[in-house]
Amino acid sequence: MDSELEEIYRQVADSISPEEFEERVKEKVALMAGLCDSRTAAMLVARDLGSPDLLTKIGSIRPEMGNVTFTGRVIAVSPVREFQRSDGSLGRVANITLADETGSVRVALWDETAELIKSGDLAVDQCLKVRGLAKEGFAGTEVSLGRGGGFEEIDQDIHPRVAPYRIGELKRDMSDVSLLAVVVDPGEMREFERKDGGKGQVRGLTLGDETGKIRLTLWNEQAQMPLLKGETLEIVGGSVRERYGLLEIQTGGSTAIRKSTKKLDFSERMTPIAELKEGMLSSVSGFVSGLGEVREFQRDDGRVGRVANIYISDESGRIRAALWGEHVDRLVEVDLGYRAEIIDAQVKSGWNEGLELSCGWRTRITFAPPE
Repeated sequence: MDSELEEIYRQVADSISPEEFEERVKEKVALMAGLCDSRTAAMLVARDLGSPDLLTKIGSIRPEMGNVTFTGRVIAVSPVREFQRSDGSLGRVANITLADETGSVRVALWDETAELIKSGDLAVDQCLKVRGLAKEGFAGTEVSLGRGGGFEEIDQDIHPRVAPYRIGELKRDMSDVSLLAVVVDPGEMREFERKDGGKGQVRGLTLGDETGKIRLTLWNEQAQMPLLKGETLEIVGGSVRERYGLLEIQTGGSTAIRKSTKKLDFSERMTPIAELKEGMLSSVSGFVSGLGEVREFQRDDGRVGRVANIYISDESGRIRAALWGEHVDRLVEVDLGYRAEIIDAQVKSGWNEGLELSCGWRTRITFAPPE
C-alpha cells in the first residue's frame, strides 16, 4: 500500500483490515471504469465506511478531488480586494495560504468570510481546519470556500515544510513550490507577439538534482536572466503543471527566481530500460538493436515531417525509440550494434501497450560505432 493510501487507511483502520481495504479500492476503480485513480477510490471507500470528514494532507490535494477537508497553519494573507459583480453588487475576495509538513495551498475567501481578514479574526500563524472545494486555479491547485464550506480554528501545533522540494517529490497541480536545482540546459530566450501587439519573451530551461530533471518556463524579465550550465537556481512560489505528458514548473508574477551560491551535485543518470515508466523524462544508454524505415507525414500546418523508429537494448531490456525531425538525419551514419546515448527522451505508451521513447526537439542523441 503506497503512502497516500496509507494516509487514508489510517483514518478507517478500526473498521477494516488493510487487505480488505485494498481489495475494495481495486473494486471501486474497476466499478468506475478507470475514471478515478486509486487515491480517489480510497476516499470513496472510506466514506462508504462512515468517515465523511476525511482529513487530506495538503500536498495530496488535487483539483479533481472535489470537496476536501484538511488542516494547516496560515503562512500568508492577502489584502481584501473589492470588485463589482455583473448585477451591480459589490463583492469582496481575499486569499490565505495554508501549509503543513507536506506542502501549501491557497484558499479563496469571499465576501463576509474575507472581512475576517480586515477585522483581524484571521491572521498569519493561526492553525485552521478547512472544508472547501478543490479546483484548478491560476497558479495550481486552490481551495474555494463555497456553499457548504468553512473553517474553524484548532488547537494544533502544525509545522509547515520549510525545506525546498526535490524534483522527484513534485506532482502536477502543486502550487507555491520552492525548489533548489542545477541548470542542466539554460535554453534560449525567444520573443513572441502578444495579443495586444506588444513583444514578450519566454525561455524554457532544464533543471536537475539528485532525484531527476524538470523543465522551467521563464517569462519576460526573468527570461532575460543570464544563465550558465551548472549554476544553481532557487525558485520560490512556482507551480507545477503537466504539459505534453511531462511535469514542468511555471512561474507567475509572484514567483521569485534567483541564483544561489549553494553547490548541488548533479550527474546525468542513465536509467536501465527495465526501470522506465510512462511519463518519465529519462536518459538511456545502450546499443542499436533495430532500425526502421523513415516515414514522412503531413503536419497540421501543411509542412512535411519525418519520423523513424529504432530499437535500443541494454543489459535489462529493449525499447523502441521514435526519432522526430532532425534526429532522423542522424540515421544515415548508424548501423546495428552502434552505441547510443539518448538524453531527455519522454517515456510514452506505445504500440501494443508497450513503452517507447519519444525523441523530440528537447532530446540529445549521440551514436558511436562499436569498439
